[in-house]
Amino acid sequence: MRHSHTQSLLDHWRHVRGEQLAPRKSSIDPRAIKDHLAFAFLLKREGEDTFTFSLAGTGMCDLFGQELKGQSFVHMWADQSRNAGRTSLIRVSNLAVPTVAVAVGETADLRPMSAEIVLLPYADERNETTWILGHFQPLEPLSRLLGRKLVRLRMTANAILTGDVHSPNAVDFVDDRRRSGQHLKVVSSR
Repeated sequence: MRHSHTQSLLDHWRHVRGEQLAPRKSSIDPRAIKDHLAFAFLLKREGEDTFTFSLAGTGMCDLFGQELKGQSFVHMWADQSRNAGRTSLIRVSNLAVPTVAVAVGETADLRPMSAEIVLLPYADERNETTWILGHFQPLEPLSRLLGRKLVRLRMTANAILTGDVHSPNAVDFVDDRRRSGQHLKVVSSR
């Protein structure tokens, strides 16, 4: 991971999870994640591949220039990234595994801003992982946007996060621009 906020939220999720596959949604305590709330969001899985914002922090809504509650998370992604975004959400929900994505947000005039997005599974009252707590972490100063709002996201890499509180994350993003397309190399060890 590239930002300490992402790592601290993942560490908190692992602590709350304990020995469970995924913690319960009812265990989300806003006071415990107060440093992350502005750019945090909560998604509800409402169908096989439908993930809707139940909540979104004020920073996140301001960054996109609109209230996000009730909107589709998948539709925030540019067309060529939509399948990767959907696949990441389904993987988080079906396998109850945390995932991190590196993305580029774009304004209408194509001004880019890089960001890191972590997606953390949470279980409902039936112990099914139908909730995802996410965090959008800008990797550049927001002033770079010059007041413009983001209109879409492009995914550049994503990976399942392995490891636990007793071992380091075993994900290494490799930026290799010599290839014709962008790829992710995952290096995993246990």
